[in-house]
Amino acid sequence: MTAKQPIISIRRLTKSLGGSEILKDLDLDVYNGEFLTLLGPSGCGKTTLLRIIAGLESPDSGDIFIDDERVNDLAPELRQVNMIFQQYALFPHMNVFNNVAFGLRCKKRPESEIRDKVQEALKIVRLQNMETRKPNQLSGGQSQRVAIARAIVNEPLVLLLDEPFSALDYHLRRSMQLELKQLQRKLGLTFIFVTHDQKEALSLSDRVVVMNEGRIAQVGTPTDLYENPKNRFVAGFIGEANIFKVNASPINDALLQVKLEGQNLEVRNRLKLTKPSSVYLMIRPEDIDVWGKEDLSEAEKAKALPGVVEQVIYNGSTVDLIVTLASGVKIAATEFFNDETDNLDYHIAEKVWINWIPGWELVLPCEDDGSCL
Repeated sequence: MTAKQPIISIRRLTKSLGGSEILKDLDLDVYNGEFLTLLGPSGCGKTTLLRIIAGLESPDSGDIFIDDERVNDLAPELRQVNMIFQQYALFPHMNVFNNVAFGLRCKKRPESEIRDKVQEALKIVRLQNMETRKPNQLSGGQSQRVAIARAIVNEPLVLLLDEPFSALDYHLRRSMQLELKQLQRKLGLTFIFVTHDQKEALSLSDRVVVMNEGRIAQVGTPTDLYENPKNRFVAGFIGEANIFKVNASPINDALLQVKLEGQNLEVRNRLKLTKPSSVYLMIRPEDIDVWGKEDLSEAEKAKALPGVVEQVIYNGSTVDLIVTLASGVKIAATEFFNDETDNLDYHIAEKVWINWIPGWELVLPCEDDGSCL
């Protein structure tokens, strides 16, 4: 099977719960061997989609194919997938070995085969010396590794993970993220991972599916989603973003003129607009430059946007600023220490000027409901 062959294909999938449409005419391909993340706010449908793939819920309409087989009516245990839940669902009366062996025993595999496979799975997750421990004798990270071992011992085509780090503290969560990605690469399995944590999705994934209100807003690599969001929702959900509502007039095929804070700016005609239109203008905080009164000439100040520092958040190698412009609009900016001569000693109520390198902004379309302006 080639790397670009879909191992899971979902076509025109819909699902309603309690009279509300949770998934809306959804199409998605998942490729063999990739780490795919379903990302979105609570209630967007990502866990429901994962449960439908696992066979724990049935769609109202549409089709699901796993390894080219339509599985809509196939029982969960007959699908070539395994799922790891948020709470791991370990059997408290069983030790680690028997928890991992459970699925193989349900399949009535020989005990010699079970022993070899369980030991190999525990070795992979580095728990080979904990076979006799009960779940209540394990840490959160160890419990998660047992859940992973129990899933991979059955040699699924696809491993489904529903926010498996939600119960872990920050440092353990970060450590387990790195271990999970290394494990996925080592095994070569297809992982479908659910999270609402943007940083987690960007750091782990080969591709990310951004979901909103039961639909797919955009699918792409972490770099694609961050640098080239297709719409306002993705721009605002992936990382931090300053987003303004503006009117744009085409200058030519390459440039638009927009008015922001009373100034006429030239920006890239990314949408290939041919007539005046309402659009969103997005600038990432790290792309904004903040200047003190001594840093710019009067001519340069005339081309920048004046404002007042409202918040200063020191982060070690960076300083996050909230600057309030003359109109009351607030802009987030991230300033970096580039060398020992950099002065990031900003003060609340200090007057500053902001600008950015032309071309670092993005123009995004307005929503179809006309909510842009």
